[in-house]
Amino acid sequence: MAERTVHIAGMTCAACEQTVADAALAAGATTARARSRAGTVVLGGDALPSDRALAAALAGTPYTLGARRWLTSDRRVWRDVGLAGLFVVALAILISTTRVADALQSITQRAATGSIVFVMLLGVAASVSTCMALVGGLVISLSASAPAGARARPHLAFNAGRILGFAALGAVVGAAGRAFAPSGAALAVAMVAVAAVMGILGVRLTGLSPRIASWQVSLPASWGGWARSSGRRSHGLARPALLGAATFFLPCGFTQAVQVMALTSGSAWNGAALMAAFAIGTTPGLLAVGTASGAARGPRAAPALRAIGVLVLAFAAVTASGAARTLVPGLGTATVAATERTANVHDVAGMQVATVDVVTSGYSPATTVVYVGEPVRWIVDPTIVSCAGLVDASALGVGNFDAVNAKATVEFTLDTPGTYAYACRMGMYSGTITAIERPPTATASAADTG
Repeated sequence: MAERTVHIAGMTCAACEQTVADAALAAGATTARARSRAGTVVLGGDALPSDRALAAALAGTPYTLGARRWLTSDRRVWRDVGLAGLFVVALAILISTTRVADALQSITQRAATGSIVFVMLLGVAASVSTCMALVGGLVISLSASAPAGARARPHLAFNAGRILGFAALGAVVGAAGRAFAPSGAALAVAMVAVAAVMGILGVRLTGLSPRIASWQVSLPASWGGWARSSGRRSHGLARPALLGAATFFLPCGFTQAVQVMALTSGSAWNGAALMAAFAIGTTPGLLAVGTASGAARGPRAAPALRAIGVLVLAFAAVTASGAARTLVPGLGTATVAATERTANVHDVAGMQVATVDVVTSGYSPATTVVYVGEPVRWIVDPTIVSCAGLVDASALGVGNFDAVNAKATVEFTLDTPGTYAYACRMGMYSGTITAIERPPTATASAADTG
């Protein structure tokens, strides 16, 4: 029996391998072994199909003959990415010039690490990309051997297990984060890693680089067999539910990014809310592939996937910029040649009371000026719920504190003139407090109250 190896572009997962192998068999091969990592399919048989026959069998799928390229030459991909990029820019301008951001933040009244909407969108993106690649084989296997009338039950149990399991494990991660979450430079390095992973995921989704699209972790084949045995036992839903919860530990870049968010939240509740929201976001896509195999990854979905990829790249850029502000304190904050205190500081009973609001853009005012050597009572007032309410003020000597759902008050004295940076623990927003000498003409206000 003769063998021939053919390069195939577009494969990223076990489900892709199966589709390509099936096409090769339909084209006339006796055996076919597709490998997504190598980007090849090995054909076996006495009369091997021609490239033309194999290409015809692959028509209507996302896979084509040929070696992977670093950059695609498909004009449709560049067109879709360009249009999506323009839309994201327009959306960013709209959000920055209207109250849309505040309206979205009002939805997240109990999520301290940013927008639940944002995390759910990451879940949606994951469910049609890396989560689909890693978990899709399990999902398909769940119903492969189940009776036709009972195929929905293991999928519902699987996704319910994911949501509940992610919430429970997210609570553990969030609680551990209060004691062990990184801060400062360590957090910035972690967020750079998250941004890099998200950047790769975004490029994969856009389809701009077929070579990068092949960078995918695959599940062991034994997992699929275990899932198939779960599908046969349609009356027993514990196994698919536990399998869904166990996917928390799979190396999906999106999942890991949200896990870092849960860790840095330093709260069991917030960690549970973030991970549950992410799992909820993945549910529609995973249910779709389970009930109608391939529905979430067909050619018609390509423009939507590319648009999601552009959005993920934007998220990665925002995350990287936040990490840069943490590595370079005060980056993006205007430098003030201060000669007097800022208007948000007042003398009250021998204390300098400085009030800073948590707003959509971070902190308002972003720069606060106080007098050196005099005690400061710093009040951080959350006008919205945002990760900016999780403050890392180590440079001020007060460590980390939370101002998420209620005002937080800390006290300190700056004995050395200079500018001291603080930031949210996710590294997304930053501000400064500058200490200057009290001018000889500036005395405590006569309106001091005791």
